[in-house]
Amino acid sequence: MRDAPDLPSVPPDERQVLSAWERFLVDHELPGKLIRRVVQESWRRCQSHRVDPHLRQAELQADTDRLEWLRQRHAGLCSAAHPILRQARELLSHSDTLVLLTNPDGLILDAEGDARTLERARSINLVIGGVWDESISGTNAIGTALAIRQPVQLYGAEHFCAGIKRWTCSAEVIRDPHDGQLLGVIDVSGLMDTFHSHSLAFVVAAARQIEANLSESYFRSRSAVLEACVDLFGRCGGEALLALDSQGRLVKSNEHAAAALRELAADVPLSPQTRIAGLDLGLPERERLAALPPWLRREWLQPILRGPKGVGTLIVLPRVGRPGRQPTRSSSAAEVPKRRGFARILGQSPALQETVERAQRLARAPVPLLLLGETGVGKEVFARAIHEEGPTAVGPFVAINCGALSRELLPSELFGYVEGAFTGARRGGMPGKFEAAEGGTLFLDEIGEMPIDLQPQLLRVLQEREVVRLGESRPRKVNVRVLAATNRDLREEVSKGHFRQDLYYRLSVASLRLPPLRERAEDLELLIEHLQAQLARDYDCRPRPLEPELLGTLQRYRWPGNVRELRNVLEGMLWVASGDRLTLADLPAEIAEAVAAGAGTALMVDGSPAPLPGEHRPPLPDCHLATLEREAIVAAISGQHGNLTRAARKLGIARSTLYKKMEQYGIARTRALWPFL
Repeated sequence: MRDAPDLPSVPPDERQVLSAWERFLVDHELPGKLIRRVVQESWRRCQSHRVDPHLRQAELQADTDRLEWLRQRHAGLCSAAHPILRQARELLSHSDTLVLLTNPDGLILDAEGDARTLERARSINLVIGGVWDESISGTNAIGTALAIRQPVQLYGAEHFCAGIKRWTCSAEVIRDPHDGQLLGVIDVSGLMDTFHSHSLAFVVAAARQIEANLSESYFRSRSAVLEACVDLFGRCGGEALLALDSQGRLVKSNEHAAAALRELAADVPLSPQTRIAGLDLGLPERERLAALPPWLRREWLQPILRGPKGVGTLIVLPRVGRPGRQPTRSSSAAEVPKRRGFARILGQSPALQETVERAQRLARAPVPLLLLGETGVGKEVFARAIHEEGPTAVGPFVAINCGALSRELLPSELFGYVEGAFTGARRGGMPGKFEAAEGGTLFLDEIGEMPIDLQPQLLRVLQEREVVRLGESRPRKVNVRVLAATNRDLREEVSKGHFRQDLYYRLSVASLRLPPLRERAEDLELLIEHLQAQLARDYDCRPRPLEPELLGTLQRYRWPGNVRELRNVLEGMLWVASGDRLTLADLPAEIAEAVAAGAGTALMVDGSPAPLPGEHRPPLPDCHLATLEREAIVAAISGQHGNLTRAARKLGIARSTLYKKMEQYGIARTRALWPFL
């Protein structure tokens, strides 16, 4: 809470104050009761700053370019104060006073008042560009309010400098409602005969209204950033994300941000008061770059757009290891060999080997390829392997998640932009991902999430092999192999009108379906060993063997999140485990419950649990197998009320496999027949 200001209810005795001022200049002594405490303390500060007491006027910022830059720099404050100053102009039009707005340095940004008073104020530079900091212009309401962070009212001889002693002024500071940062001052000034004690109440009320306007503007800015980023935050992978508004204030961060910042040794508290000066879009780009903290790389920054306008900045930090620690390699941790090409794909199951063999053939063909598979099956791993063993291996591999970027941001990321294309665009522009992937491979992950209104732009680039940056008309030739991936059924999306048919055909010259983890149960133990080695390296610890009961439970779980879910589960168990081995007690409860209820168990088409790796069962007679398989399919479809996706999941097979089986056994797909099957 602010202290009560020391205010005059009536004008002080001019002769006594002037006499005390003259004595102070000679012997530096002040009478205790004649001069208000706020004035005494200000005079002493002026003396310590060696302010010239005979100064006739304030300094003036005469550089018009610099002044315009300063006004632009404080555009948010000026905008919030504009309606207040306009209203004050009407209220004070016949009062021979001025209303002034300054920045935190006491420089006047805006001024309103009648023409006669403005002309008189010019003689002391009480005009736009005048600098009224107390250390420069002596005791005055603007500079003293800035010095003590309280409302101040001064009269005549109370000013320190001789040239200003004919004026009276009242001022109050303006604070940022977001973080309490000092933004400037609002002041009412006039000649001595305009003194009124109510002037101070006016500037205090005006300051609070400006702060209310700033608060409303802040929440509008915050809402714009949140709306632009809502999809991105919902679909991000392991990257740490921080969204900041146009003034560099933190709006939102995800669950990975704290760990990433700790690993970068970045002292950035994840609180609403956090502000990164280098991300203030009001600053010229050169100053923004100079103000960026050392831990923040330029390539981690992406503009947040709402239409053509930049409303903020997104920081995308790289994935990290153990929160709170720099990942180190220990001799006790298992070494994870670096693999390239298809050697990076682990597993010996028939389903995986068949997929790898097909991928190896497709890698040599320089045509677009569509990777199909559920979330977490390793589509990017396959894409990198195809790139590294294909004709574009000498070029870069560039990946972009089409589902993690907003509608406004995606075009600039894909196609690039030129300088001035939108507010916040970097000086000199920026190439997009197509240009970045020149001579190599561009991997479009989650292509099924791309907004349909952006799909024609992508189709044109694929057809013409040229890209046009935002804000530019000149096409640029690109030589890029495109790999796309999705967990959606794009044929179904086409039929629903959610995906363009011509783009689908352009992307799927060839396609590759990646098997889910439940179809390659034989690989589970090998994957656990590999992931444990990775985690041990990242966390600088020893791998922990699994108890047989735990391994058996993991093998019976269906893994809807596939390999990604498996890694997350192992990582979580390493955090909670207390012993040298991982046991059932370390398993997340939801997985143990799913397996116990049978919901997590992979089923054979005859309805029996899938065999464990190494477990041999006698084959069923051919005459019974087909019957049992058909009955299991019919039961699954009926039990899921005709929903083929859920039926396939229940059976533990892919939906495409279910379609083939239905055709094989003559099971109708017509919804009307399902209740009678």
